[in-house]
Amino acid sequence: MTRTARRTKPMESAGGRGTFQRIWEAIRTRREDFTAFLIHSDSMATLGAIQHYVNALVKGGYVERINTRTKCNDQQHFRLIRDCGIEYPRLNSKGEPIQRDLCTEALWRTMRIVGGEFSTRELAEQASTPERVIAHTTASVYIGQLVKAGYVVKVKAAGKKAPPRYRFESQRYSGPRPPVVGRNTYVYDPNLDKVVWQEEMNHDDL
Repeated sequence: MTRTARRTKPMESAGGRGTFQRIWEAIRTRREDFTAFLIHSDSMATLGAIQHYVNALVKGGYVERINTRTKCNDQQHFRLIRDCGIEYPRLNSKGEPIQRDLCTEALWRTMRIVGGEFSTRELAEQASTPERVIAHTTASVYIGQLVKAGYVVKVKAAGKKAPPRYRFESQRYSGPRPPVVGRNTYVYDPNLDKVVWQEEMNHDDL
């Protein structure tokens, strides 16, 4: 069994459409006015999951309430005010980006600052702060996927006592938002609003 890489068409979400992804897509479709019940009808997600995620989006500044409920059975209406692309915002219950996304943002920014060659351990150390220490494994997985997507090149293979070294391809810089690695099987660039690399099974070899 082998796997081959391909570039997908723009505006496709990859890696499977989980609950929050389906909710986000429904919100983007009904962006000017939606309720939890309408999103439930469109996405088939549970009302509990929808209410949890919409509350996080409100706190994070992606969605705002647009009506005042005067009766207990009145539906709350919302509007999308910050559209970040096809990939759903990964937020905690406080509306804050999850820690992993903050780490990839720091790695993406630091690669450009470094400019030259680096190892994944060096990159993790340089991108870390006292408040947010980035694990070497996090940098290693992220860089591995960016290599497959063409944002980073391996310039030196690992030696007996030396780790592999990499270089960021400056011409591939697409914007400030870090590419998203989805389940290690695709890379989505929110600056371009498209999946730039996806791994798929070669069914001819099954």
